[in-house]
Order: sequence, then C-alpha cells, then structure tokens
Amino acid sequence: MLWSTSVLSTLSSDTEPSVVIAFDSAKYLFNVGENTTRSYLQSRQTWRKTRGIFLTSISTQRSSGLPGLLMTFADAGRSQVRVTGPSGLLHLIASMRRYTYRENLDVTPSEVPLVSDDQPVYKDENITVFALHINPTPEESQDNGHSKVLLKRKRDTSPERPAKRGSNNQARTTPEPEPSLSIEELMERSDFDPTSLKGERAQAWRRHIVKLMFPATQVPQSIDNGDKNQKGKRKGKDRDNSAIKPSPDEPPNTAYVQQPPGLKRPLPIPDRSSVGSPDQCLRPTLAYAVQGPRVRGKFDAQKAEALGLKHGPLRAVLARGQTVTVQVDDGHGNLVDREIKPSDCIAEGTLPGVVLLLDTPTLAHIPSLLAGFADGGPFSKYRQLNSKDHVVRVIHHLCGDGVLEDERYKSFMNEFGPDVHHLVASRRHIPDPVTFTSAAYSQLRLNQLDSDVFPIPKFTLSAEKPLEGVVGLPAGTRAMQAGLSASIHPLRTPAQDENARKLDLFHPAVRSDSVVKLPDSILSSFSRARAVVQSFVSDPETDKIPGKDVLVCTLGTGSAIPSKFRNVSATLIHIPKYGYLLLDAGEGTWGQLVRKYGRDPSSSSNVWQMLRELKCIFISHIHGDHHIGLPKLLAMRQRLDPPTKEPLYLVANHTVFQYLRDYDGLETLGLQSGSNNPVVLIPVDALHWLKSSHSEGSNRNGSRSWYAATHADLCASLGLRSLQTVDVEHRTLCHGLIIKHADDWSVAYSGDTVPVDRLVQAGQNATLLIHEATMADDEAEKARAKMHSTVGQAIDIGKKMNAYSTLLTHFSARYPTMPQSMLMNYEPGEPIVALAFDHANVRIGDMRKMHAYMPAIEQNFTELDDDDAAAQVAEVDIT
Repeated sequence: MLWSTSVLSTLSSDTEPSVVIAFDSAKYLFNVGENTTRSYLQSRQTWRKTRGIFLTSISTQRSSGLPGLLMTFADAGRSQVRVTGPSGLLHLIASMRRYTYRENLDVTPSEVPLVSDDQPVYKDENITVFALHINPTPEESQDNGHSKVLLKRKRDTSPERPAKRGSNNQARTTPEPEPSLSIEELMERSDFDPTSLKGERAQAWRRHIVKLMFPATQVPQSIDNGDKNQKGKRKGKDRDNSAIKPSPDEPPNTAYVQQPPGLKRPLPIPDRSSVGSPDQCLRPTLAYAVQGPRVRGKFDAQKAEALGLKHGPLRAVLARGQTVTVQVDDGHGNLVDREIKPSDCIAEGTLPGVVLLLDTPTLAHIPSLLAGFADGGPFSKYRQLNSKDHVVRVIHHLCGDGVLEDERYKSFMNEFGPDVHHLVASRRHIPDPVTFTSAAYSQLRLNQLDSDVFPIPKFTLSAEKPLEGVVGLPAGTRAMQAGLSASIHPLRTPAQDENARKLDLFHPAVRSDSVVKLPDSILSSFSRARAVVQSFVSDPETDKIPGKDVLVCTLGTGSAIPSKFRNVSATLIHIPKYGYLLLDAGEGTWGQLVRKYGRDPSSSSNVWQMLRELKCIFISHIHGDHHIGLPKLLAMRQRLDPPTKEPLYLVANHTVFQYLRDYDGLETLGLQSGSNNPVVLIPVDALHWLKSSHSEGSNRNGSRSWYAATHADLCASLGLRSLQTVDVEHRTLCHGLIIKHADDWSVAYSGDTVPVDRLVQAGQNATLLIHEATMADDEAEKARAKMHSTVGQAIDIGKKMNAYSTLLTHFSARYPTMPQSMLMNYEPGEPIVALAFDHANVRIGDMRKMHAYMPAIEQNFTELDDDDAAAQVAEVDIT
C-alpha cells in the first residue's frame, strides 16, 4: 500500500504549515491556515478524495482557511468530510453560519476530549490517528510576557451598541432557559437568547446550528473512531468527483439552505475552561500521531511451489495470514497432509509507519509536550526505538519563537533515533520564499514595464539563522518547504516535488544576477506603452488632479475563489499624511499585505507600521470572498507591541459584526472594552448617504450622539469630509462606500452589485470609481442572474457618475489572467478606465498611465504561456 506525507504549505509571509497524508483511496489534511485553497491551486495538488481535516489549534494561524475550503469542497461536489480538532471546533464552524452553508455537504465535526488517552480520535482502513493535548505552563507563560490569568470576558448586547463611547462591551444577564425545553423548541421562540446557554446545552445548540448549515451532517454527541461505516457517512465507495467542479461565481445550481431564524442569533459564550485563553499564544494545541497500516511481506511463489502449494484459492487464504493444509507426496507414493504457515512463504511484513505532527507555539508548551512523550505518557510509545508495533518515520515540527533552540526541545528531538526525518517550520530558521510563484513571476516581468506600479513581492531566500547553525539538532533535520514529500511506504527520503520545482519560474529568475529575459514582442509592447506615457506624463493638467498622490494598492482582484494570478477581494487606499483605508478583506489579505510591505523590523514602512496606520476597514457584505481574511487581520493587529491606543474603525453590516463577535469568543480581536489596539464597530446604516450619520434609523441600534462623534473621529483620522455608505443590489445585503476628502477628491467603491443608479447619485463626480466587473460583456445575462456587473456596465456607471477615472476589479476566476479586452482609446472628458491587478500600486494621478499600460499587460499574459492557468479554468464551473 502506497502512502506518503507532503507539505502543502509552510510557514511563510502568506501561508501557515499544512500537511497532506495521501493514500490512493483517500487524503487527510492537517491544519487549514489562510490561503490553503490557493496553495492547492498553485501546487497542482488536488483536494479530491480528502476524507478528513485535522486541526492542531482553533486559531487564525491554524484554521482560518477552513470556511473557504469547505465551500470549495461543497461547490466541487464533495459529499462529505470529517473535521477533527480541539475544544472550540463546534463554535468555530457554527460561527461561520451566516456565509458557509451548503445543503450538499456532510461536515462531521469531532472535538477531541480534554483528557488524552490511548483511544484513537479517528480510524479508517488507512490510518489510525491519536491526539495529545499540549497545554501551556502558566509560570512559563508569565515568564515570557504572557498573563497567566485567564479571565472570562463579558459579551455585548449588540456589537453596534456600545455601553459608552468607544466601548463595544455590555454584560448579558439573560437567565438560562428551563432544561425541559428542547433545542428545537428554543429555536422557535423569538425571545430566546442563546448566549444564556452553558455547558452541554450550549454544545447541543452549536451541534444543531452545524446541522442547519449542512443538512446532510450527522454531528456526533461524542468522539468516535470515524471508520468508513460511521454514523453520518453515506453508504458506498467515496466517489471520484473529478467531473463535478466548483463555481467561481456562486452558480445557481449550488443548493443553499434557507436560513431558519435561529441562525441569526448569537452563539453561546465559549467556556474558557474548555477552549483555553483568548490569547492564541496561551492556547492549548494538539499533537497528532498518524499510524499507517501494517504492510504484508511479499509472497514467495517459488517457496510455495516447493512446499506443494499450487496456484489457487489457498494462496489467497495464506496471504491473508491464515495457515493452510495441502496434500503432498511423501516420497513413497503416499499423499500426506502438510501444514503451511504464512511465515513459510511470505516475507516478514513492514511495521506500520508513523507520522507525528507537533504544534509547539511557545516555550510554555514544551513541558506539556515532553510529559506526553515521557514514560507513562499517552505518546510514550513513540519514543521506543525498537518497537515491534510501529516505527516513527517523519516528524513535522511547528515551532514558535525560541522553541527550536531550547535545549529541552533539542534533546527531545534527538530521542527518536537517527533514521527519523525532522521537518521544521520555525520562522527564524527557514527562508521565506514566495508561495504563489505564478503571480510573482508575472509581477517580475511587469516590473520591467514600471517598477513603481508593479513592485516585486517581499521575500527572503535565506533564513535569519539557518538550521545548520543551530547546534544539537538531529542529523535528519531540514526545513519544511512547500512541495516537500516523504514516501512512508515504500520508504524514501524526503525530497522536493519535481513538478513543483518546474512550475516555479520566479525563484530561478531572481537568483540570477541578470534581468529576466523577455521575448522581443513583450519588450516592444513595453516600449510602446512607455512611449505613450511619455507623451502625456509632463502634462501640467496631471498636477491639478485632486488627490493625485493618493495610492491605490489592489491586493486582491478576483471574485468568489482565488486563482493562481488573483486573490479574492481587498483594496488598500493610502492617504498621504493620514494613513490607510481597506476596502474588503478576503481570505489571504494579511499575506498580501506582508508580501507588499515586508516584516523587516529595520524598515520604517514594514507591515507592522502599516497596521498601526490602518484607520478604517470597510466590509461591503457577508460573502466569504470579502471578509474571511478579517479575523486574521484583526488578530495580527492585536500583536502590535507597544500597542496603539488609536482605534481601528470597522464599518460593516450586522451579520459581519455577529460573526466577529462569535469568533472573538475564541480569539481576541480587539472588540472588547479596554482592549489594546481597540476596534470600534460602526454599522453601515448609521452612515447611509441619504441620512445624516446620527439621525433617523441610526438610532435604532445605538446612540445618535455617539455615532455623530464617532463618525467625526473617523473622518478626522483620515482627513475626510465624509464617509458614507450606499445600498447596492446583490444576492445578500450589500453596500458600497463613498469617501470625500477635505482636499476635494473622492472615491466611490461599488462592493458587489448589478448596475444601480443609487451608486451613481451618491458618487457623482468622483475622482475615482472602483467598480466590480465580474463578467465580460458577452456574459451580461449570467451577470444579472448572479447579481454582478459586466466590464461594459461598470464603465457605463463611471460615465454616468462623471468620474475622473474608473478602476475595474473583482474579475471572475473564468478569466485567470485578464478578462476579455474591453480596452479603448482615452477620449478627453470620459473617465479613464484601467484594470486592477494583484499587488499593483496606482496613484490616482497615474490612472491614465495604467490605462496606457493595458495593451502591454495583455501581451505579457498572452505570452506567459501558462497552460496550467487554462487547466485551472477548466477545473472550475464556468457554465
């Protein structure tokens, strides 16, 4: 039986470590950080046959890619998947209920009991999985600057209604309902408040929510082995879903659940004694031991013949490990019985191989890890060098700061013997190469067109302290690199996937001292584009453009699902002397920001400084491609040290706030009163363009005076005259945004919408319109059905708005590089039209330049000759 372990993604600026264990019949994924789905696309690995997902922690580091991957599974036609993780897993999945619900997917969540024992947490015909709880030691946590006091935090009555100015916190006092009432009965009661539930009843509520999200789901009351006949699994062989493809644009044939009223209510508050600290550095983690099957030895046909065992069914019986009896000639013409044992003609089998996955985020977690492997501990058997039951082959080490160089940890690593391979993910000790090399290679080429507009992503090819410089590590230690694979049976040394190496054109290019050699046709198109720009670059009218130095950084320009060349929605606006405004935050936004600004602590413009200067985030609606990256962004902001007392203003609708509040019960996001690096929530309807920011309906969920003061503070932080929302038309509640600056420039942002006159009226005479253009013009009917706009429709909105320029974004994954060309000559008096690309930096005053570059950019993609991009378009449902 062939099986292997491979690194799907490693610790980098835009990914967290994810490991895939693969058999011919099934795959198992360990950890789902942000960009896991995109990592599959980049690596050409497939998520088909994924049977189980295992999480070492419930956090933005380890599980924030789960909602995107589950939706991808559902839209790709996968029928079932089991998710195993620590306490808090049910709460995590239930928190996604407003945007991750699919009728056709069976999601079976299984929380690992708090007490580690010898019972497997999962078992099927391929693997047996055991789990070990790793709890931080409070004393060591305190020594490392973390508080050892785990406080139970109060929750808001409503995230939009602070108890006092600047606060998002208000205690709940609702009594727990009578035990005689069932969960179904409680859900039907309009006055019921789920936050009053505690203990097992709270878990029962979460289980019920998950069933509503995924009606095919059978949620176990307690952990079971998860064999292939387990409750909740459909009968029959796991089918190959290669002919069923995910849709990049939320296709109408996807079956969605009509949400019952209970889904709109907040979740019960997580029990701290179960889920651990809201500080992810103090949170318990799980270690996993994955034991494969025992492999029988080879059958020796010659020995069988010599013993008198002829071809036939008895050989199969012997191969199954049973003794058989045959009649043979005793040499004197008599037939006698001969007993043949399996050991007589079957070579000795191979012991089950074991793969360990150890998640040790801080020094405080080391004592618990060591205790689990010590004599008498649940994982002590894996330290036995000559076990007759199994053999440890590969250990994946996910190490936080300081862990790898701790003498205790190094001694622990050396206890496993010389033949074990140690694959290490430790930020200080491994390089940070670019993960999404296809997009980076295109950017590298376009950098020769304009290095300011198309900067090269930040990366490093050498570690701060290479593993070779760490004294005392085992000989078999190497960096955990994406594409690194180790065959467990047959046994092979870990090696880089050759396919992945061939697909990577970026790193060989940047390692060379010379500039990337481009075809003459590309160089000619670049020269022509630059000549066009030179013809107007000195035009004095350019200096008169209001807000000409405002920088628009398009971080994610795709829609619904990521692709190799485009991440999902996020646009960053930098207002000189004031700070940053972020429009939407799809999954992977944090990684895009790190690739843009870098982590270099010596740089005055690194990503941490950008995070300090981020004043406002606007989320247009609840669809995952516009907000899944938000919790990771807020969690990283909580790491600012020293903390900033300046608030981050978050403008969104109530469904987004509810999701964040539910998630904040698991991990600190800055929503609580008195938080370091605080976040202030402002509902979109309080800033509606047809109302004042503190009148009419804005008082429904809060104080007029509070909103008036908060709106004024927000505008002052960015130098704005006003920041207003406008309701647009999409498949869910969605808003656009209009910002008007004191320097007489303005930006209108459409969110996701069909063409609407309200946006035209609210954004009249905008300096820049950023409008979604999901479909090409020949897909107008389909665009309307999906409540999106075409390229031509977006351009027409810009004309009606009398915008100075229009930047098109949010392109369907059916256009992996560029949408169908809708480029036209610039006519004075009409809006300048440009297309957005990931990682492009365009000043408002340079939109005409970006327009002039379009033919050259199109030529670049035409000759990029990426057949795989076209293959990925075929992989998704573009009907």
